[in-house]
Amino acid sequence: MPIRNATAGRRERAREHARRDILVAAADVFARRGYAAATLVELAEAAGFAAPSLYRYFESKEEIFRSLVDLLVGEFGATFEAPADRDLPLGARLAVLFDAQARLAHHHRNLLALLRLPDAAPALAEARERLGTPHAGIAFYEERMRGWLRRNAARGELRVAPDAAARAIAGLAFAYLACTEAGAPPDGRARDLVDTVLHGIAAPALESGRRGA
Repeated sequence: MPIRNATAGRRERAREHARRDILVAAADVFARRGYAAATLVELAEAAGFAAPSLYRYFESKEEIFRSLVDLLVGEFGATFEAPADRDLPLGARLAVLFDAQARLAHHHRNLLALLRLPDAAPALAEARERLGTPHAGIAFYEERMRGWLRRNAARGELRVAPDAAARAIAGLAFAYLACTEAGAPPDGRARDLVDTVLHGIAAPALESGRRGA
């Protein structure tokens, strides 16, 4: 590889690393101050930059926030693309997926909470439309869950069609992830969600009694 190309590659990686550091720091500032009240000076200081230096990476506060949402969407989308071990039973495969998502939701809980705050800023409204409203978020999740099931659930492992299964799982997943966003640690969330997806909410004794009636 020519030296010039190698240098350009290192420079681009350093730039992307700096952008991510800014976004991570910005999420905390936005959550603490609110979108409208947060300033570029505060965002820069939180990331360890002087305010003028921030313009090397982002043109505005709005771009920072939109990039944060893009980061969140991309990372959640990536959980569905991770390879699944087909030697594991379906419940174990789902547990790996849900555990990654619960930990991601916990990591980004400040940003997810911000999306639910009352703020009329256009950038925040746009973000809610993409991911923050229950309808938009569930639609995003359902679409990707449908694809995951079609790729990773073998014939006979589902009692219903992938479309119906994805719709049901999306609603349950949002309920469990909301608990994680509220501050609860993600440990055990995946196991509880898998159990609910596979077995419903009725206790085994109740189901046995109903079948015997």
